[in-house]
Amino acid sequence: MRADVPLRGGTRTTTTTALLASLAVTGTLGLAACGSTAGDPGTATIHFTWYGNDDRANATMEAVELFESRHEGITVETSFSGFDSYFEKMSTQIAGGSAPDVLQMDAGYLREYAERGALADLDDFTGDVLDIADVDPAALRSGETGEGRFAVPLGRSTQTVAYNSRVWAEAGLEPPELGWTWDDLREAARTISAHTDGEVHGLTDPGWAIDWFQFWLLQDGKVLYTDDGEIGFTEEDLVDYWTYTQEMRDEGSATPVEVTTQITGSLDTSPLAAGTAGAELSYLGSSAGFFPVLGEEMALAPWPSRNGEYGAYASTSIQISVSAGTDHPRESAMLVDFLMNDVDAGRILGTTRGTPPNAEVRAAVAEDLTGVEKLLFEFEENVSDALGEAPPPPPRGAGSLKRNFSRIYDSVNFGSLSVEEGAAQLMAEARQLIT
Repeated sequence: MRADVPLRGGTRTTTTTALLASLAVTGTLGLAACGSTAGDPGTATIHFTWYGNDDRANATMEAVELFESRHEGITVETSFSGFDSYFEKMSTQIAGGSAPDVLQMDAGYLREYAERGALADLDDFTGDVLDIADVDPAALRSGETGEGRFAVPLGRSTQTVAYNSRVWAEAGLEPPELGWTWDDLREAARTISAHTDGEVHGLTDPGWAIDWFQFWLLQDGKVLYTDDGEIGFTEEDLVDYWTYTQEMRDEGSATPVEVTTQITGSLDTSPLAAGTAGAELSYLGSSAGFFPVLGEEMALAPWPSRNGEYGAYASTSIQISVSAGTDHPRESAMLVDFLMNDVDAGRILGTTRGTPPNAEVRAAVAEDLTGVEKLLFEFEENVSDALGEAPPPPPRGAGSLKRNFSRIYDSVNFGSLSVEEGAAQLMAEARQLIT
């Protein structure tokens, strides 16, 4: 599962938070990293781990081999897993003093790990080992907290509306263009639902995902979480959002509760993929999965605007960090720099983590793209001038709140809670979780 999908559930984050909390008490976060073998000057064995599928793994291992060929004396041991188990395993390794030297990081976990002292401050290496001069500044921000730079981006993406072009055309709708609005989206969804007599709902109900609520806030000049890791929205903001999504559900333009409650963020629970919705809010990287399912009917639209604001931004969920406990910080930072900045490495990695955040690497990779990868790249390029600044990294507890957001919306959807009651409950839980 791609990390940039707004997943339901929260056991991963809850487990990670609990483990890290215990680590802070026992003081084990700074222990030596696994795979770090002290040896003669100029030699080192470091361990690098990441999450992702086999395509990402094969490309990453090939890039690592190139790094080793250029840095005689440095050996890189590698491992990877799926996203679902990655951070639980990482927490266990940190607790046992066997953290990897270099680890793929996710923006949703960055502040949590950084504040527990598990990650090295990469500013200690910038200007010497680590070059960030050609990296998108907006992408770099996602790895920063008020205490330092604890990750740098390995790829970037953005947000999109994935839709079935045949369904839209048969309903007499034109392809959406940059500048269309949430009201336009709702009207198009109504048209599709009416044209198909409700067999296809115009839009997958977006009320279940806190990710999509975040863009609603950004278009109001607000954020989910502030730079200081505090709650950045009000109960009234959530009432406005859920009122909009519930009205769409009630009028039949968005998916009904029995469909929406099954959504997990994976392709196999997607109403768009199943043919029961004509459009779905998505991240650009995740939308690639719709192409094999929908074929030539698959299309991408810009994010809907509100209040004259686009709200979408260059997302850099997938990042890379160095363990605070590594015995080889310089060599670890060298690998980070290589994976982010080397053109040959970039060509090998391609778009397996999104498009490269380094401008030179990005241009080189673009020359090699074909098919769906080229379409995704061109979409991002076409909207790049409209992209805003990425919001601050989420604080500890954000993962649990993400789970609770979906759970409470299900209760609202089933009628167990009113929109106002659901919003009040979410805010009460947010005040407990976000500290």
